[in-house]
Amino acid sequence: SLSGCPRAAFAGKKGKLSGDEILNTKFKTSDVLENDEEIKQLNKEISELNESNSEMEAAMVKLQSQISSMEKNLKNIEEENKIIEEQNEALFLELSGLSQALIQSLANIRLPHMEPISEQNFDAYVNTLTDMYTNQECYQNPENKDLLESIKQAVKGIQV
Repeated sequence: SLSGCPRAAFAGKKGKLSGDEILNTKFKTSDVLENDEEIKQLNKEISELNESNSEMEAAMVKLQSQISSMEKNLKNIEEENKIIEEQNEALFLELSGLSQALIQSLANIRLPHMEPISEQNFDAYVNTLTDMYTNQECYQNPENKDLLESIKQAVKGIQV
């Protein structure tokens, strides 16, 4: 019988616990309820964090699309600026050629109270010419008419 078996007797002693030992080792009902509330609170916090993460991810996607759009706009603007710079350079070269042609054509014609045309006085010379042609009534005397006619003949061959 088991009562006579030394192994069975030892296992029984080992398996028997006093009442205090049983209370200390078993979970009390209040402990289980407290753990359950903590778990519910942790689950609630996890849900809130997941929701917050989802909102942050949506905001990041929106920001990335805005950044991408801005980069595309910047690239387009840079390309447009490059085209404008090339056009400006071409226009500057054309203007330079026209100003050199005008200087060569008018080199022998002296305007009253001015030195012969050169690169240094080019702007002043052009302003004087512009004034002469916009206010021709002031230049009606025969000497000025001849000057205006000689200027017309000198610049006649310049291709614009």
